[in-house]
Amino acid sequence: MKRLLLAAILAGFGSADAQTIAQRVARAPDGEVRLQFAPRPGTCGDGRDVIGYGKAIFAGSVQSFGDWDAPNCVAGAMRVSLSVENGQVTRIQSFVSGAWSRTGGRVTDLGTVSSGDAATYFFELVPRLENRTNRARILLPAVLAADDRTVARLVALARDASRAEDTRREALQWIGLLGDASVIPTLVDFARRAPGDGDLDDSQGPGHEGLANAALAALSFLENGIGVPALIDLARTGAPRVRQSAVFWLAQSGDPRAFAMLHTVIENSREDERVRANAIFSLAHGGDVPPREYAYLRELFPRLSSARLKESVIHAVAQDETAGSPWLLQKGRDASESMKIRKAAIFWAGQRDATPTRDLVSFYQSVRESELKEHTIFVLSQRDDEPALNELLRIAKDDADRRMRARALFWLGQNDDPRVENLIGERLAR
Repeated sequence: MKRLLLAAILAGFGSADAQTIAQRVARAPDGEVRLQFAPRPGTCGDGRDVIGYGKAIFAGSVQSFGDWDAPNCVAGAMRVSLSVENGQVTRIQSFVSGAWSRTGGRVTDLGTVSSGDAATYFFELVPRLENRTNRARILLPAVLAADDRTVARLVALARDASRAEDTRREALQWIGLLGDASVIPTLVDFARRAPGDGDLDDSQGPGHEGLANAALAALSFLENGIGVPALIDLARTGAPRVRQSAVFWLAQSGDPRAFAMLHTVIENSREDERVRANAIFSLAHGGDVPPREYAYLRELFPRLSSARLKESVIHAVAQDETAGSPWLLQKGRDASESMKIRKAAIFWAGQRDATPTRDLVSFYQSVRESELKEHTIFVLSQRDDEPALNELLRIAKDDADRRMRARALFWLGQNDDPRVENLIGERLAR
């Protein structure tokens, strides 16, 4: 009889192993609840705020997708700290590797739990925490737990219209990081039909936020370039904004097929000019851009008649670390180009650290057009070096054009060098 009574009591209370994580957290006193589990292979961290996996890295409140380098990101257990009040989780913090620090507050340590149980628990937490915590990290413990059901759960989360759009977008990005070829139709469907996908705007880069852009990004994240054919098709056949975003993510893939498609878009005179301009921008801002692509843009430039496209090429070539500066200075001197194009060329030449200031000084002294000379003074004023300051002082003192002297003095007024103060003092004393 006593054994039966004891068994009944134990069954009523349940053992720690039989309880779910949610039940154990709900019964914990107010304070911090800690647990840890094995993350999926390839996960790393610095034991504090850095967590990396595949093409994603998180540091503090910042998240980044693409190539990254973090020498202190090492493999280890995933540790999660939960802030609990009245049995409810109000905040989560995730760490990979390292060890728990001592704290003066009340801590309940659940120890090591199974990855499958952790994934289930943290996916269930999403609806309750998505509007109360850092969205950049809300899915981390759920998706990084080693569990075979994660991608299916992410698809369901992305399709759940009752969830916050930021949560759904994060889910789509993780589908790209964790999925295989089977997720491509789902991502293409989001790219073509996601709500909020409107008309083109004039911005460069990805062009818009929203589910469609997240799905396009996810296609570029898929391993071994398996999402590239779908991106190429979307760049051909998608709505204008989808095409604009697709060319950006094609460039991020670094795939030779992607570069070929970008050339096709750029040279398609029937394509919307804004999509073509974004393809040019994207070509130069992808990952590991081969030098031949910059050579292609320089060769393309004289074949373009559109000022928008020419300006896009100038901005793109400015990213070329080897041959960009001489070409930009050459275009700045080219009297056959419009003043707008020439000014853009000298501006971007001035923005490049690789452009010697002496070349900008030589440019100023060689050109005759007042508008271009005045613009070059501004470009020199943006250079934080001694040669630029010396040239501005020379112009302010000795230039034959009174207007140029005045413009140089104006920009020198932003500098606290003693020579500038003396020059201004001399002018005021006259």
